[in-house]
Amino acid sequence: MEMMELIPGIFASTDRCLVTGSTLIIADLHIGYESALENDGIHLPRMQGRLMSEKLIYLIDRFEIEKVVVLGDFKHEFSRNLNQEWREVQALLELIKNTSEVVMVRGNHDNYLATILSKMGIPMIDLYKENGVTFVHGHKDIRSRPLIMAHEHPSIRITDSVGAYVKLPCFVHHEGMGIMVIPAFSPLALGTDLSTVTPDDYLSPLLKGKELGGAQIIACSEVGLLPLGKLSDLRGLRV
Repeated sequence: MEMMELIPGIFASTDRCLVTGSTLIIADLHIGYESALENDGIHLPRMQGRLMSEKLIYLIDRFEIEKVVVLGDFKHEFSRNLNQEWREVQALLELIKNTSEVVMVRGNHDNYLATILSKMGIPMIDLYKENGVTFVHGHKDIRSRPLIMAHEHPSIRITDSVGAYVKLPCFVHHEGMGIMVIPAFSPLALGTDLSTVTPDDYLSPLLKGKELGGAQIIACSEVGLLPLGKLSDLRGLRV
């Protein structure tokens, strides 16, 4: 299963994004992540920009996308614009602008993104609303519901009987709270492992201290979306 309707009219995709009508919702691209790691002495091939560009072209064409909404952390470095970020941010934005409108929601990593956006005539906003749903990055508290957020980079760990495990990015949908968390679009940004953390470990003030055991977990895998059931049933799960 490649697509699944989580909220009426809003579909999760195994490509770590949401599609609603002709609008594509993505988050947490963290462009320039490899360059930031190099500054810490960790060297990875600079491949995520190319992979995300190819994926965006595919998604925009497949779903006839007219608007791309980015829920924050388009770039990675907090305090400056690295050379890799300048090049890749502009290239990716130009790619999107060739076919679609760009809506950029501010994330906590986007302090210096406005400098690049201003040169391209793209405004940055704090939240986006469509069809009664509020979309934010998730690094600040907000009371509006239903709400779709990013920031947490949710993933789930599935362990087999001998201790080997796979860690998959996932969507988190807590219908009772009126909150959905989407996974990072970046292939390198597997973040919070929901199967092991406590409520106090969550990054977002929207989630911190809250018990998410009742949330439905939908994992993204190479074979499609995997509806895994409630988080409370997955903690410590072995298959």
